[in-house]
Amino acid sequence: MKTIAIVAKPHGDRVRPLLEEMITFLTEHGVTILKEKRTAEVLGEKEYNTDNEIKDKSDLVIVLGGDGTLISAVRILGMKETPILGINLGRLGFLTETRASDAIHSLKSVLDGDYRLERRMKLHSHLLEDDEKVLEIDVLNDLVINKSDVARIIEMSLYINKVLVNEYRADGLIVATPTGSTAYSLAAGGPIVHPSLESMIITPICPQGLSNRPIVISDDSEVEIRIKTGNERVSITYDGQIYRQLDTEKTITVKKASTYTQLIVPKDKNYYALIREKLGWGGVQC
Repeated sequence: MKTIAIVAKPHGDRVRPLLEEMITFLTEHGVTILKEKRTAEVLGEKEYNTDNEIKDKSDLVIVLGGDGTLISAVRILGMKETPILGINLGRLGFLTETRASDAIHSLKSVLDGDYRLERRMKLHSHLLEDDEKVLEIDVLNDLVINKSDVARIIEMSLYINKVLVNEYRADGLIVATPTGSTAYSLAAGGPIVHPSLESMIITPICPQGLSNRPIVISDDSEVEIRIKTGNERVSITYDGQIYRQLDTEKTITVKKASTYTQLIVPKDKNYYALIREKLGWGGVQC
């Protein structure tokens, strides 16, 4: 890995010293470093590399921050499956699993070729208006259809492989990947799904009717959500970062994306130990 990009989000005083230590280490090992705009800002530098440069030239992307920062790096890469090493400076850190204290050790292992990759499924979504695509996007975690008016609910029809599954009256609906099962879907009562599986999780948000439960479907399914509430303000959010207001009745289609996100994870990583730590199971608190 000769060219490495760094995406860093400001997280107080501890970010810059770690960033400078990493840059020194990589420079000593002959690595060309690409600095995303936020990384340059942390260092007090005006020059930075564009998203296209990072996407086209990097052999590895290092993320300093939390899961949101990593998701922004995934968006920069687009359809490129460049490996990502996430160093956790946030809170939960389901995606950014490497501790800051292990950053240099992990970098050395990566440069030595001693690392493990996990391939994470993404979702591909179309937003349709009058059968025409108005937005097309991939997500790593989820897409969320939500009400914009506090006192209103949304009426939606859910189709899977062209078959009507349910008519929802709810505050919203989440379509998540296994990676995203521990994000908003979990908070809304959805199941925890191991990230190595390839499936889709559909979780209603505060539905009317106790029989409306989350469902897990196969990754070769095609999901279609028809929003029937024409007079209510509805929004859709992709990976918690891209927002779109829906001012008319719309149709959202979702299927498995054609590309994956490649995450570098600690070789001794155990997913169940991670869940136990992050969720405080068995008295263990993060």
